[in-house]
Amino acid sequence: ATTNSDSGVTDYAKIEPALRAMAAHGLVLCVHGEVTDPAVDVFDRERVFVRTRLPQLISMAPGLKIVLEHLSTKEAVESVLHGGPNLAGTITPQHLLANRNALLAGGIRPHLYCLPILKTEEDRRALLDALRTGCPRLFLGTDSAPHAIGRKETGCGCAGIFNANAALELYAE
Repeated sequence: ATTNSDSGVTDYAKIEPALRAMAAHGLVLCVHGEVTDPAVDVFDRERVFVRTRLPQLISMAPGLKIVLEHLSTKEAVESVLHGGPNLAGTITPQHLLANRNALLAGGIRPHLYCLPILKTEEDRRALLDALRTGCPRLFLGTDSAPHAIGRKETGCGCAGIFNANAALELYAE
């Protein structure tokens, strides 16, 4: 789920020929791995995707290279670590540095609002631990989403954190 994800693909069968063609030509599918079903809690959307939708993608187009963008949960990073050579993932600075308490405790901090939304401290630590393994299928993936202050600091603010200007320094932190 990301900006304009309401216009995205919900029925993978409709794109199966394209996914198979991508696999045949060695192309990479980069996907924000979250379900968009409003009945699924926003904090669980990545976990549900990894359990239900990711296996569908993998079985539908064997050999397809998939990059899960902006990993934010223990389950997602474990799926990459154990998922074989065709599954990779990116991790943003904010998902390494902050958890949902930083976003919500003591008041809402709109400049920490991103999708996937920040998760638990356990999830944050799992991301750090996974990076320490040296797995070459985990790499940086900034969520460079510059929004005007008025679009972030509002009753229904935009998701995304602009960090391209400081990403390397934030990763080093």
